[in-house]
Amino acid sequence: MSVLDPRRRRRTTLILLLLTSITMLSLDYQGFRPLNQVQSAVRSIVDPLAGSSDSVTSPITNAWRSFSEFDDLEKENARLKDELAELQGNSIQASAAEGTLRALLEEIEIDYIGGADTIVAQVIDRPSNFESYSIEIDRGTNDGLRRGMPVVTSAGLVGRVSEVQDGFSQVRLLHQPDFPLGIRVVGAGEVALARGQGIGEDLQVKEGITEETAIKVGDPVVTSGIEGSSYPPDLAVGVISGVEFDSRLLEQEISVRPVADLADLRFVTVILWTVDGDSTP
Repeated sequence: MSVLDPRRRRRTTLILLLLTSITMLSLDYQGFRPLNQVQSAVRSIVDPLAGSSDSVTSPITNAWRSFSEFDDLEKENARLKDELAELQGNSIQASAAEGTLRALLEEIEIDYIGGADTIVAQVIDRPSNFESYSIEIDRGTNDGLRRGMPVVTSAGLVGRVSEVQDGFSQVRLLHQPDFPLGIRVVGAGEVALARGQGIGEDLQVKEGITEETAIKVGDPVVTSGIEGSSYPPDLAVGVISGVEFDSRLLEQEISVRPVADLADLRFVTVILWTVDGDSTP
């Protein structure tokens, strides 16, 4: 019995498969019914397998899509956070600018009794440790400033010019220890000498207020403006925050809380007013 050559067997199989394919295509084209039944049977077997494959791969596909979408959401979230931070920064800058403008306008609108000329100055430096009890402003002799001129805000007195250069000056603040200031208690009419006691401390009046003087906490205090004073009269200084009686001297000792915020000075107003350019209480 003769044995077929393997190469001839493969060639014969290939020819048969080609002929079968051509025949089935021809029958399918002619609408051969038995072939349709065979196709339906094959499809009924294959479709469930395909559906099973989809159901198996669907969670993987969905998981992959979820990871992809999560990454996109993270990127979008980061972008939105950046935009929010930028908007918040712009808002803060706008608020700061608005506050600066408001402070400047308050200084420009100051109107002092007596018609003394004034000039607005910006605070450009302040020692971080407050040891010098002073600030530096951007006005100097070129702007008409002289040593001893009073410095105020819209709230009240903050100090006086202590050193002057061409384009800047130093201002000595009234809370400096032993800063001398002639004051008058509104209503009582008493004139006395107040002195600074340090940062955050009220001014103190140790003498000059007699026992009979009717004084109470909350009474307003202004500059005395007596002859030879470094300050014009009636500049707001503060309010009485405490009253004590010295039984030895038979006088009242009072504390005065400044109305100007000495810790947050951005703009100040210099009153172009001096007494012979000298500094006296």
